[in-house]
Formats: sequence, structure tokens, C-alpha cells
Amino acid sequence: MNYVRCINNKLYVHLPDGAGNDALADLTIGAVYKVLPTAQHEWDTGMIRIVDNSGEDYLYPASYFQPLDENTVPVEWKSGHATLTIHLDPRTKAILHAEALAAHTSMGALVRQWIEERLKLQTRQKEPH
Repeated sequence: MNYVRCINNKLYVHLPDGAGNDALADLTIGAVYKVLPTAQHEWDTGMIRIVDNSGEDYLYPASYFQPLDENTVPVEWKSGHATLTIHLDPRTKAILHAEALAAHTSMGALVRQWIEERLKLQTRQKEPH
């Protein structure tokens, strides 16, 4: 499990004076977070270590997340693509263009392939007809 999707952001530790707004500011429902290696004794207590909205890693209850895989992604994610714009210096763009030509593909397809390889994403398998 490399990535999880947040399904709960309620406070799980309550202070005696009741301070707080009952939601964790560093978790967003529906957001995807990276899971870091979690020590066995932490895992045994039902906690996982993730990089939250603060950019730091913290322990959270594992029940606050669901694994991100083909079976748990929202339906709207399966039906389309999201757009990402990147700005490259002319040299890098020219090199990317040359790599795409050599691979007989588009620059966009090449970048998507590199992202999938770098993030070790599971590619969606075609469904049988």
C-alpha cells in the first residue's frame, strides 16, 4: 500500500477542555496521501504513518483511510482524465520532444509512462469483451 484515500478526518484525541473544531486540519476527506513505512508496534496499534497536508509525516488511525487501488477509486475517477500543465525550459522541452520521437509516441504519452513507472502505479488492465 503506497497511497491511501482519506475517508474520515474527525479528531481522535479529545482534550479535556474541549478545544478544537472536531476535524483534523491536516487531513481532507477524499484527498490522496502517501503512506510511509510504519513501525510494527505502530501498525499493531492500528496506526499508519502518512504525509499529510502539512507536508510532514504523522501517525493516524488506519481506519481513517482506504487503500487506493482500482477497486476503491471513486467512479468519477474511472471515467476520465485530469489535466496537468507543466512549464519546461526550452532545453528540457527539446530533449523531451527528442525522446518522444525516438520512442514513437507523443510527449504527453511519454510523460504519463514515466509518471506511472516512477510512482509504481498499477496500469489499468483492459476488461475482457
